[in-house]
Amino acid sequence: MKVFSDVSSIDDTLRGAVLTVGNFDGVHLGHQRILRTAHALAKVSSAAVMAMTFEPHPIALLHPDSAPARLTPWEEKLLQLERYGADAVVRLKTDWPLLSLTAEDFVREVLVKRIHPSYIVEGPNFGFGRQRKGSVETLRAMAAKGGFQVHVVEPYRLHRADGSSLIVSSTAVRDLLARGDVATAAECLGRPYRLVGSVVHGAGAGRTLGFPTINLATGEQLIPAEGVYSGWAEVAGLRRPAAISIGRRPTFGGDKLLVEAFVLDESGDWYAERAALELVSFLRPQQKFADADALARQIGDDVRRVREMASHETAKPGVSA
Repeated sequence: MKVFSDVSSIDDTLRGAVLTVGNFDGVHLGHQRILRTAHALAKVSSAAVMAMTFEPHPIALLHPDSAPARLTPWEEKLLQLERYGADAVVRLKTDWPLLSLTAEDFVREVLVKRIHPSYIVEGPNFGFGRQRKGSVETLRAMAAKGGFQVHVVEPYRLHRADGSSLIVSSTAVRDLLARGDVATAAECLGRPYRLVGSVVHGAGAGRTLGFPTINLATGEQLIPAEGVYSGWAEVAGLRRPAAISIGRRPTFGGDKLLVEAFVLDESGDWYAERAALELVSFLRPQQKFADADALARQIGDDVRRVREMASHETAKPGVSA
């Protein structure tokens, strides 16, 4: 997959690409439907599929106090965009000159002049340009003169086992994670939610309990609700079941929010390594135990439940398990 830091660097081989524009935070099932549609359109004319995204999120400049927490850091977003069909990604730097462009100027000066897309594929609620005044109707009005066609993809509605349904969106995924509902969030994403970052030094409390943990620094990524989760850890080429704790160590009087994982059947020193934690299911809320022994007994039970989870899942192809 080709990655471009601005439109001026796009090479001529990508002229006529099938283009989709958006933030793609999470690369959830709705985004995946758009990418699949773009791929089907591109296949007919042997064109490339191009995703254009913005870094940082425009709201981070327009309303920094209300900017949403990220579901997918940049490298993770790239990984998922490639996984779901993008041949090229254009990363536009979000700055005031870009945000000041009218919707019409954005189409003329950025999309048509630089990319010459054959199709632009978007959801029905796509908004762009200054004050987000542009819409799919704006694209349709400019399509003939711009030499492209517009294809609108309906949002993905997730039908759940309990008979309820929800429209998949980045906001919906954030809300689910904020409640600790990582299982439904995984349904919306088409995969478990991944926390990614670097392994950092902790206080060593887990080791004293007989359950040494890795501590993950996650940067600006959204951290789900406090609690203990079953999941998987990926670090140093390994993929192993893990009991994942998000909390403040109430038994030890902690106050700092920490992301820790006890990696089953491994005890490597992975400091400074990049790692990922996939959250599969919520096991229990955080709680303060009477003493360290009581906490150790509970962790032992958590680990047993993680083993049960792992026994029902198949390790990903090509990764040690």
